[in-house]
Amino acid sequence: MVIRPVARLTRIVLFWSLITIAVALTAMRLLLTTVDDYRVELEQRIRQTTGLPIRISQISASTRGINPEVIAREIHIEASNGDQPPPIRLGELRLGLDLLDLLLTRNLMSSLWVTLVGADIGVTRTPDGSLVIEGVPSGDDQPLWLLQGGKYEILGSRVLWHDQLRQRAPVQFQNLNLLLKNHYFDDSHEIHLLSPLPTEFGESLRISARLKGNLLTGEGIEGQVYVEGIDLQAKPWQDADLPLDLRLLSGAGDLRLWSRWRDSTPYQLAGYVQAQQIGLRRAQGRPVRIDTCEANFVWHSDERRWRLAVYDANVFANHQRWHGEEVYFQQRSDGSLSAAITHLDLPVLAHAAPLMIAHDGEEAPWLGLNPTGVLDDVRLYVADQGRRFAATGRFDELGNDRVGALPLLNGFSGRFSVNDRYGLIDFDTRQAHIEADLWFRNPLILQRLTGRLQAWQDDNGWLVASNGLAIDSADFQTASRFTLQIPTSDDSPRLDLAMQFGGFGDISKIPRYLPAKQMGADAVAWLDDAFVAGRIDQGELLINGRLDQLPFADGNGRFEALFDIEQAEIQINQDWPNLHNVYATLHFHGADLDVAITEGGSEQVSIKQAVARIQDVVNSEYVAVLGQVKAPISSLLAYLSKTPLKANIEPLTSVLIAQGDTRLDLDLMLPYDADKPSDVSIVAHLDDVGLTVKPVALQVEAVSGQLTFTEDTMFSNTMQARMLGYPIRARLSSDNQASHLSIDGRTDTDRLKKQFGFLAGFPARGAFDYTAKFIMPHDAASADSLTINSLLQGLAIDGPHGLGKTATEAKALSLTLRFDDTHHLPVMLSFGDDLQAALLVDNVRQVLHSGHIVLGQAPPPQAYEQAGLKLDVRLPRFDVTPALAAFADAEAGGKTWPPLKDIEIDTEHLVWQDRDLGALYLALQHVDQVWQGDIRSPMAKGAIELPDHRGGARPITLRMDHIDLTAIGEADIDVDLIDGIDEAVVGDLPLVAIDSRHLYWRKVDLGALTLRTERKPGGVHFSTIRVDGNRSRIDLTADWLHQNDGTLTQASGKLVSGEFGHLLAELGISEDIKETRADIDFKLNWRGNPYEFEAANLNGQVGIDMEAGRIASIEPGVGRLFGLLAMEQWTRRLRLDFSDIFRQGLVFDTIDGHFEIKDGVAFTNDLVIDAVAARFSITGLTNLVNKTVDKRVAVVPKGADALPIAGRIVSEIIAAITDAVTGDYQEGYFFGSKYKLTGPWGNIEVTPLHDEGGLFHRAWRDLTDFPWLMDEAP
Repeated sequence: MVIRPVARLTRIVLFWSLITIAVALTAMRLLLTTVDDYRVELEQRIRQTTGLPIRISQISASTRGINPEVIAREIHIEASNGDQPPPIRLGELRLGLDLLDLLLTRNLMSSLWVTLVGADIGVTRTPDGSLVIEGVPSGDDQPLWLLQGGKYEILGSRVLWHDQLRQRAPVQFQNLNLLLKNHYFDDSHEIHLLSPLPTEFGESLRISARLKGNLLTGEGIEGQVYVEGIDLQAKPWQDADLPLDLRLLSGAGDLRLWSRWRDSTPYQLAGYVQAQQIGLRRAQGRPVRIDTCEANFVWHSDERRWRLAVYDANVFANHQRWHGEEVYFQQRSDGSLSAAITHLDLPVLAHAAPLMIAHDGEEAPWLGLNPTGVLDDVRLYVADQGRRFAATGRFDELGNDRVGALPLLNGFSGRFSVNDRYGLIDFDTRQAHIEADLWFRNPLILQRLTGRLQAWQDDNGWLVASNGLAIDSADFQTASRFTLQIPTSDDSPRLDLAMQFGGFGDISKIPRYLPAKQMGADAVAWLDDAFVAGRIDQGELLINGRLDQLPFADGNGRFEALFDIEQAEIQINQDWPNLHNVYATLHFHGADLDVAITEGGSEQVSIKQAVARIQDVVNSEYVAVLGQVKAPISSLLAYLSKTPLKANIEPLTSVLIAQGDTRLDLDLMLPYDADKPSDVSIVAHLDDVGLTVKPVALQVEAVSGQLTFTEDTMFSNTMQARMLGYPIRARLSSDNQASHLSIDGRTDTDRLKKQFGFLAGFPARGAFDYTAKFIMPHDAASADSLTINSLLQGLAIDGPHGLGKTATEAKALSLTLRFDDTHHLPVMLSFGDDLQAALLVDNVRQVLHSGHIVLGQAPPPQAYEQAGLKLDVRLPRFDVTPALAAFADAEAGGKTWPPLKDIEIDTEHLVWQDRDLGALYLALQHVDQVWQGDIRSPMAKGAIELPDHRGGARPITLRMDHIDLTAIGEADIDVDLIDGIDEAVVGDLPLVAIDSRHLYWRKVDLGALTLRTERKPGGVHFSTIRVDGNRSRIDLTADWLHQNDGTLTQASGKLVSGEFGHLLAELGISEDIKETRADIDFKLNWRGNPYEFEAANLNGQVGIDMEAGRIASIEPGVGRLFGLLAMEQWTRRLRLDFSDIFRQGLVFDTIDGHFEIKDGVAFTNDLVIDAVAARFSITGLTNLVNKTVDKRVAVVPKGADALPIAGRIVSEIIAAITDAVTGDYQEGYFFGSKYKLTGPWGNIEVTPLHDEGGLFHRAWRDLTDFPWLMDEAP
């Protein structure tokens, strides 16, 4: 019931309070309407309070809620110097009174607020750190009114900030809003600032603070401050003094900072920073660039220490991102520094290192360390300016770049605990590597590193030791114990190491672990190639001594490594074949290396025992090898042919196949560098060894002797062997050009023919001594050769004169065989003075493939590559008969002589069947199944083509410059020398085509000759036989036919001559026929072949037509005209030997007549000589077989007036004829009528058929006088 009175009282109080307030407000509004009356007083009070000489032009009043507010406008501040504008410009001034606050504080000053709108104000921080408002009178007294008023606001104003303390250029802030609120009860000050920043400074700035103390002097400040900057730019701060002498080069970012202050100093900071494209540099050091970064940090300081924590840091720089970094630092008042690093990526530290280490200081080289990896749970303590320290923690994937002698490390993990007197590292590493460029060429890969490494310091220096450090590389495993003494002086460290290693599955990886940079180049190159394959199961390494004296060649320490290699492949020298399947013990002692080989081999050469020694491995240039090997000689030669001795060995192995075993003694001094000379002595002991000369499959048996090989030569003692069934002696030697094998031996033809199949038909028998020299050039491009020389005494050879010999006769033979890699074996042969040959023998078939044979004095023969023979004859006299017989015998005997492909004969006397055919040059080549070439001889000159297939369509072709019939006749080639031709094959005889520009007979050019044949059923048809000269022409055709009863030859043609007498005179036949044109037709045939002409078989017709001529002489008788018609003499008449006809003159108009010939008997009944003086008519028979005549001659004289010559000339001719015939001129005697001529040609009887005696009796006797027939009579 007590609540009700209280409620009622409350309502009454509130009611009357509201009434009172309303009345008061009404009264206040009434009073404010008269505010303009107080304008001057307001100016004075402001001047007294601020010292500003202001003048207010307009004033008004209003309320803000219940609080009154006076607004002054058009405010002017009087300048102290009339020429300068006032430093402060006020747009609008608002003065208000907080009535509630006034009721509470009863302090009018603290209840006032002042608001400046659109003001221009300059604020300066003086060099002593105090703040000065430009235009406000300065003095010893501070403008305490700023701290006594309730609230001061600056809205939408411009403030010019000038920091003289840091000597910065003035900065204009636009549209700045500032609130300064002074709290009366706790004497605190609340400050809020919000302003956009100038473009070069950033975007905006916000500051909020609640402070106590004198804000004007900066003394006794305590409280809290919050600062927030958005998109702050680094450029205005490039010259700012930052901690650690840092310079901000670039960047932009946001900042949020909370701070606590005491005694005008911050003692606690907490904040967040985010920035990008940051550039920092320490003094003139290397710039540090950060792409982006953000972090939270807390800093606290008290009297004993300061602490700094950075957490949730994320940094992206140098194309890397680090996040989650946490570090804690603490520094005590005594200067000691401690740190706790929960997680730190070392690349962050490396990136920031240039900000902490001067680039020109002693620590500058460490800037290149560029550490990698992560530190976790690290605790660090440093005191006494670094002389005392302690650290512990864990590292993971630790690494660094090379710095000086410090190697590159990567991938190391473990824990560490160190101080200034003692250190301990427990390694627990997988997949690390070390790049020690001063020692090793390649990174050392560590697959596992475990064990404890301890280090401690005494007065003499540091001692590093481990009792169980295990290192597993990619190739082997080690377990080590060691002690390393590092003196504080410049003396060399001392190492005491005992290492066991094993599991080395591939010793070819040894070069990876050689300290090659500390070794000689030659030694390194040798060790790089020496160990090709193999394994090491276990080994041991001992080192004891000063490291600067390693490997203790002078004995002042101990360096020793001992291990066995198994199933190894070793290269002693790159020019020598590798050793395979080697079992050996390697012993490094001091600077030397000994390799004792107990088992191994190379190229099927087995090592019985061998020792290799290198004295002073680092500086030596040679490996010494002593030992014995045993192997088949073929394997030995194959091995040596792959060594520097190959220049001597390869010529042997290229032509020899060796069988049998041999023993080899080695004494080698081999250089590391193959370009340097070696010292080699290898002795091969041969006992009952067999050899085969590969190119000719020649067996050499029972070879015994000793071969010695050195680095540049090869030689032997006199070796014994058997070859071709006989003992031989041989000696081997070499020079810088070739190896030489000299042989003295004996053999016989039976063994030669059995060995060399191409000699199977050689006409020789017997046995003979010989010397041979086998030359094997070192140049692979040059062929091996075997030269055999012998006088052939004891050997009989059947052959034509000059090519054969008796067994007792000595005749020099030189035979050179060149063994190249071709299918054919080149053979050069020289026999006596007149035979040379270059032959190619088919190595597989053992037959003669080709050859160039030279008989006589000619240029040396050359190799004839194509299959066949080339015959080159240059003899003064060459009998072709035995040569043809030799080829015929070879073919008949089935000998595989290659075909003749090329013939060149140049001789002064060609002999055939004992007949000298005279000089001949003949050059023929067999091309495309045709022999073609040139011939030069007295008989003919020109080109000829002889096809292989004589029965084909291609003719034998002669394209001649000339053919000389006289020379052919003088050659006296008898038709009996021509073999009979089977009559059945006449139709298959070769065709003939002859073209000769000149046809000579008795040195007379008869003209061009053309001859063509063609086949016809049953025979050959001579389609064209033509001799075309300037004054005469002969055309005829012929047939050579095969009939049931034999062969038949037919010929028909015509001789036309415009100057027949001149032709006869040129031919030397007769000069009696003058100025005569002749036209002679003939059609003849005979049984048999063309060259089997017989008078008894001759049949046919002959027609004679001669005009306008003259018989220069008729002595010794006109009867000789009948001799002209004797058909059997045509064989002589073909040579136009008419010298026995007409000696004196007889002019005729015509000589006409025809002859019918049957079985050798010629009959004429119309032979008429129409002479100027008379007309002769001749009829009758001429028997060409029996050589008899039976003719009748009728003479009809002509009158003198009918003669074409003057009478006196006729009389003289008649007188001459009469006198020549009778020796007594009688006119009536000249005109006899008919006569009979009978009898054999050599004794023809003339019988007048009218008056006895007279001219014609005598004339007929003379006409039938045939002395040339008598000459041929038997």
